[in-house]
Amino acid sequence: MTTSRAQSLERVLSFKSLLFIAVGQIIGGGVIALTGVAIGMTGPGVIAAYAAAALLVLIVSVPIMIAGATVPATGAFYAWPARLLNGWCGCITLFLILLASITLSLYGSAFGLYMTPLFPGVPEHYWGIGVITALVIANLFGLQLAASVQTMLVLILLSALAIFAGFAMPKLQIENLSPMLPNGIIGFATAVFLVKFATGGATNIVGLGGEMLNPARDIPRVIITATLSVAVIYCLVALASVGVVPWETMINQPLTVAGEAFLPGWALLYFLAGGAGLAVLTTLNAQLIQIPRNFLVASWDHLLPPRFGNLNRFGAPHYILFVMLVIGVTPLLLQVDISTIARAATISASLPAFFIYTAVLNISKRYPEQHANSLLPMKRPWLWCFFLFSQLSTAIGVALLARDLSATIIITLVVWLIIAVAYYPLRRAYLATKGLDLDALTSNRDLIEAN
Repeated sequence: MTTSRAQSLERVLSFKSLLFIAVGQIIGGGVIALTGVAIGMTGPGVIAAYAAAALLVLIVSVPIMIAGATVPATGAFYAWPARLLNGWCGCITLFLILLASITLSLYGSAFGLYMTPLFPGVPEHYWGIGVITALVIANLFGLQLAASVQTMLVLILLSALAIFAGFAMPKLQIENLSPMLPNGIIGFATAVFLVKFATGGATNIVGLGGEMLNPARDIPRVIITATLSVAVIYCLVALASVGVVPWETMINQPLTVAGEAFLPGWALLYFLAGGAGLAVLTTLNAQLIQIPRNFLVASWDHLLPPRFGNLNRFGAPHYILFVMLVIGVTPLLLQVDISTIARAATISASLPAFFIYTAVLNISKRYPEQHANSLLPMKRPWLWCFFLFSQLSTAIGVALLARDLSATIIITLVVWLIIAVAYYPLRRAYLATKGLDLDALTSNRDLIEAN
């Protein structure tokens, strides 16, 4: 059943469509908000920090690119742990992804934060509710329309960032770029790991493997092209931020502070709406495109109720999108302070990597022929090197995020992990009374072999 339902998905995503999805996923509110924080850590070294972060992201992404080129799959971040490790690992990964999806509320709220100065009469949470609802509706009309919306949003976003950097270039003052590393190597390294979170994200396209025209070729090409392209844009934006005004004035400040020094009024407004605002929207839309595929496959496996895997006449997972809508707008409707939950969700978004990288390590053994003939064949010792580096990098990132955690965040994570661990055996026992073997369903490798 899983394989036949996977084959019902239409292959509509070309290299260009995937590239815009990946670029939109990478360029989020992080570059707007985190650049000033990174400047406080390393001053003008923020330019090199973005370049180093992109290199680090690509190195860490190698195992994902290898997996995508060898065994592309719909809902890969769930499917790979489930098929290459076991269903229990897939279940825990899925629950961590679900917790991380609360960030949809953050993106909506952040969009409202940028729109409120332009339209002060409209509260922030109204903007968030409106854009989340609008993008969910767009996704209900199928992947092709959602991808087209993403392309349009990314083009506007790129034009706004180009305006920001372009107006700054004639006004650069070289003396503002020294000292290059005022806080030494430690400050620079900390900034690299900080902006790494604003530079990553392209690997999320692997979840669309079953809907790509040529996944084995396009997955690694898109991840590399998108990451390097965005890195160039980020470096130019960072140069504009520290090259026109003294870098000390940009410590912990958003990019708009620097923009006020060199952007004319119309350009500043365009950057605020088309740059800062759409940076959030493109990430939000990319999340709505990619996240549901993991739950789609889990429902086909009966890990979740099968009803959630139904598609509407446009081929969209309408039940899952409705759940995403509820997750996204409920905190905004209640006007709750979601900053505490958000930090737990950010950590939760990093934790699936431990299962995913471990699963990817098994690919060369489980699929030796496909791996040897893939776009990125690699001998097992090298796979181990990238595996260890990726795991270490993820661990460092989680450690940085987990510093000074409050008791509320710790309790939230622990309770959720207990639920994640307990759900699978309980679901397995329930399905056994219905004559279904959950272990067999979640280990059905036809899903990834069919792609």
